[in-house]
Amino acid sequence: MSFGQSAALYNDVRRSYASEVIEEVAGILGAPSGQRLIDLGCGTGIATRQLSARGFNVLGADVDADMIEEASSRGEAAGYFVMSVDQLDFPDGGFNGATAFGAFHWFCDDASVREIKRVLQPRGRFIVVNKYDSGTFRQVIVEIVSRHATLTLAQPRAGYHPADILKRGGFRDVEERALPSIERLPAETAISYVRSMRLWQEVPLSLHDSIEEELRGYVSSRIDESGYFPRPIATSIVFGRK
Repeated sequence: MSFGQSAALYNDVRRSYASEVIEEVAGILGAPSGQRLIDLGCGTGIATRQLSARGFNVLGADVDADMIEEASSRGEAAGYFVMSVDQLDFPDGGFNGATAFGAFHWFCDDASVREIKRVLQPRGRFIVVNKYDSGTFRQVIVEIVSRHATLTLAQPRAGYHPADILKRGGFRDVEERALPSIERLPAETAISYVRSMRLWQEVPLSLHDSIEEELRGYVSSRIDESGYFPRPIATSIVFGRK
């Protein structure tokens, strides 16, 4: 199963962004009335829908047709498009702002950054949001899967520093903020999380059950008093203006 073909699972196990994160992004963008946004690498539209609910007129774009099909089935945004960021089929200055939630590392090349700037109005904001494990959950998943299968997709992209990329791309007044939080996941959601990761593409079907069983043991041993698996995260918000 490809990453895109797991779109429904991805949407079910990936958490919405904390309300504090959406409020921070909304505060950077300003009053939503009349603002037209493009959410790039929108996946199944998780953040797109959250911004739409906040009052913004949001379009979503992603290169993966399966992700866009899943996003479109859930509605609550102005529209979704299958589109590569380095070839955005939108007019110059067509958007007041652009966002990239958890996806910028896939299109942080020079050509894509130029396209993002092109479709923004003068002084338009581009906001990059990334969630990072501040605990060990992702590392443990990689270690467990690596004991069963050889991985090449598990490591973060080398040299990925969004603030530096935006500055090199000509964005001005670049800032970075960090918001700590804890996601509390039902045990089965925490276990299913591995199936929504890109590294799962490298795991032979015959190994799925044994990997999930080992992960189930790890998760079960760490369920808190409320009955959930706590996952500490830090959300980085990097932004600049055209």
